Amino acid sequence: MTPLLIGTSAYLIAGTLSVTLPRFRFWFSFLGWAGALAGLIRGWLSYRSGGLLVRTLGSWGELGIEIRLDRTTLLFAALVVLLNFFTLIYLGSSKSRIYYILYNFLLATSYSLAFSSDLFNIYVSIELLSLISILLIGYERQGFQIYAGVKYLVLSSLAMSLYLIGLGLVYSVGGHLGITKLLGAIKSSPSFSMHVGLSLMVTGLAVKGGVFLFSIWLPDAYAYSGTIVSTLLAGMATKAGLMGIIRISVLPSLNQLLLGLGVLTGISGGLLAIIASKPKRILAFSSFSQVGYILIGAGFGTQAGVLAASLHLFFHGLFKGLLFKSVGHAGVGEASIQQNEISSLPLVSKLGLIVGSLSMLALPPFNGYFSKTLLMKEAGYGWIRWVILGIGLGTAVYLLKLNGSLLSTTTKRGFTREDASILAFALFVSVSAAAGLVFPGSSELFKLVSLQHVIVTLALVPAGGLILLVVRKQLRKIDAPYYLFRMDNGVISVFTGFLFVVTLLFLV
Repeated sequence: MTPLLIGTSAYLIAGTLSVTLPRFRFWFSFLGWAGALAGLIRGWLSYRSGGLLVRTLGSWGELGIEIRLDRTTLLFAALVVLLNFFTLIYLGSSKSRIYYILYNFLLATSYSLAFSSDLFNIYVSIELLSLISILLIGYERQGFQIYAGVKYLVLSSLAMSLYLIGLGLVYSVGGHLGITKLLGAIKSSPSFSMHVGLSLMVTGLAVKGGVFLFSIWLPDAYAYSGTIVSTLLAGMATKAGLMGIIRISVLPSLNQLLLGLGVLTGISGGLLAIIASKPKRILAFSSFSQVGYILIGAGFGTQAGVLAASLHLFFHGLFKGLLFKSVGHAGVGEASIQQNEISSLPLVSKLGLIVGSLSMLALPPFNGYFSKTLLMKEAGYGWIRWVILGIGLGTAVYLLKLNGSLLSTTTKRGFTREDASILAFALFVSVSAAAGLVFPGSSELFKLVSLQHVIVTLALVPAGGLILLVVRKQLRKIDAPYYLFRMDNGVISVFTGFLFVVTLLFLV
């Protein structure tokens, strides 16, 4: 498939040349981005003219690699290309050549994952992405970064081992690794082996995808990483597990399970973000909350639900990447809000924080409004709708808490290349909802702008403000517990999560 070949090859060549000719590492990386953009445009044109495309690469019969080009593919590939551009402009030539090969190979792996619809290829892509992420987390060789990387390594290895075992069980029953062919081969009532296999696969992907209880590694990895690494982790790398979940969500018996995980993740993440005291940890816990939306959309088991999940994955990758980049640029990620350790922020960081927050609050016309409203429309007026509104209310509370502490005063300093990168990123995020005008089949998103939806969305902000006023004094006395996110508890939580998944899967 030409789009996959163009984009992945461009990144791999850029990373290799950055090592062999380090003097031009920025320009090689820029050419890698240009190649990936060309691949994305080629894929967009192919989908616009021919619609859904499924191909099998290789001549190995049933063992060929299934590749899929659809709206989910285009959205995730676009997310990779966009984050690449804005982080590369911020990065310049400031790091060593080793950093650039890791950086470009991370992008190559993520880009290739967007096209994957093969169970084993998903495993290989996510495993390689994890190894590169671990090296980037500990790149600066600080003790706390190495600890965060080791914790990620242990839990990631455990997660993908469980996924691989589950893959073997599913393959033994279905006889295919390609998801499209597997779906046609599975009977309507999956066997015991299929249930256990799917449970193991969901557990592995949940650890990688930022699902609460499973992803205990996430807060430390986000908080201790450098600005660029935390931006890529939050905006793109964690989404790899969610991409896998969206891909396998079409398999039988998973809908109710994903809905349950989405509700648990959305509510728990919001509560942890409300009581957290440091900006990067608030944003890390809020990622749990936003992942809840994606899981709920995938759990609907409909085309509209998958579109809502894919759109929110794309939009969340953008505005969360902007938020981490803005906070990291200001150097206040690990300062305490409750102890008044934050005195001021640069103006450009405040702009990025405002735009990212408005997008996360889903206020029109910012991008989060469209994915969240599509999700609510698909939920109808049942209990899931109230869960979505509850997650949105929690979002309003912790974002008002965060912004109330960070936007009070401004630091005056000269305008730099890094400032220009954040400014451009903020401007793009503020207008990114317009992607619906050019995205194939998504022009109907603008029909979601209705008075009812706008009123409901806007009402959550003052409601969140009132809640914050009531509990502000109590929040100063508590903080998100660190002991829950130790490595030993992480291992226990993975197996506890698996037992929860397999039990729920058999019950439904």
